[in-house]
Amino acid sequence: MKLQPPRRAPKQEQKLVVLSCLCRFGPCTELQLLQFLVENDLMNYFDMMFALNELCDQGQAARARARAGYRYELTEAGREALALFGARVPGSVKKLLEETGGQWQSRFQREAQSHAEIRQTDRGEYEITLEVTDQDTALMTLRLALPSRELAARIAEAWPGKAAEMYDTVIRLLAEENP
Repeated sequence: MKLQPPRRAPKQEQKLVVLSCLCRFGPCTELQLLQFLVENDLMNYFDMMFALNELCDQGQAARARARAGYRYELTEAGREALALFGARVPGSVKKLLEETGGQWQSRFQREAQSHAEIRQTDRGEYEITLEVTDQDTALMTLRLALPSRELAARIAEAWPGKAAEMYDTVIRLLAEENP
């Protein structure tokens, strides 16, 4: 029995899928977009990158430098392309974006507002820098020295879900009037 390679969508369909994702999610990084596309078996890394580069070259998507790579967003020309050719996006993709798009969008927004970076110091400790941002403006930065990489990794993993609560707590505690 001969194995068949996975079906690859035509190039134009791939570009329309990427445009649909950018339209539904709003600005997102290439890694975030890749997570959605791969987890849902829609596209591989290379096809996504070719589609993104062509969309940017055609002015249908815009690319801006981000902390980890690039952030992409839909342009007016991209919206027009979707209005004209959106019917060519497979129904299964439309349904998937409709059903799960809000969850992915919330996740991407949380990730964009919180950032964790780990580095090993000259003394062998691990330093983690945790940030809460709003549109590339740092609202709060915490730098912690930790004894192990494992602990730093656990904190980094928990940070996106706790960043807003931590920010609110710090502001509340520091703004309290002393009795």
